[in-house]
Amino acid sequence: TSLLLKMIPELAKCSVLMRERGRVEETIHAMQRAGAGSLQVISDFDMTLTRFAHNGKRVPTTHNILDNRLLISEDCTKKIRELLNTYYPIEVDPRRPAEEKLPLMVEWWTKVHELLIEQRIRKDLLAQAVKESSAMLRDGYKVFFDHLEEQQVPLLIFSAGVGDVLEEVIQQNHVFHPNVRIIANYMDFDQTVRNVLTIGFLNDQVDERKESYVSAFDIVLVRDETMDVPNAILRFIASSRDNE
Repeated sequence: TSLLLKMIPELAKCSVLMRERGRVEETIHAMQRAGAGSLQVISDFDMTLTRFAHNGKRVPTTHNILDNRLLISEDCTKKIRELLNTYYPIEVDPRRPAEEKLPLMVEWWTKVHELLIEQRIRKDLLAQAVKESSAMLRDGYKVFFDHLEEQQVPLLIFSAGVGDVLEEVIQQNHVFHPNVRIIANYMDFDQTVRNVLTIGFLNDQVDERKESYVSAFDIVLVRDETMDVPNAILRFIASSRDNE
């Protein structure tokens, strides 16, 4: 086994897929040499920081949480569900290229957001809906958020989800630390970012989507509802250079 697997045994779990283990190893070592001070973590929210399922039951996304009698009418719920049934199969269709999906995904969010705006949702009821929901962050989330704060590593959360709900979920889990920033739309990043390591959570339709995930991410975590691998990598990067 490689030195890296000795240092980060979590990477040997059977749920971990890597296209180029050598590149992953090099990048993690380079990040460790640079130290936590030069680290920045960028994450999606729904089904990435949150669990995909728990005890065989799907965990709600930020949009699902809004689907609550407290907040929206039955008619609005019905319309949102129809949109989900139309657009979700497109989102997970491995045969469709990303450039074909993207405008359709934007169309989906836009239609949902227009419906939600019409409902004039109250902030206090939103907090109550989050409390009553079964929204769950992935196992090990507290270690993840706390470690990043301790090391003063910025955590940028990019999401097509609903920002207010997302903030409420993080707040109610007591991990909305000062290093956390939420960005509700997408930005172009400077391509000169030196050491970039991408981790993708593959939750659904594993066989059909495995290939596209492995080619898109450095590390793919298959049906892994924990933050074990990101936590182990962060621990390694923050450890002293003498461990190399």
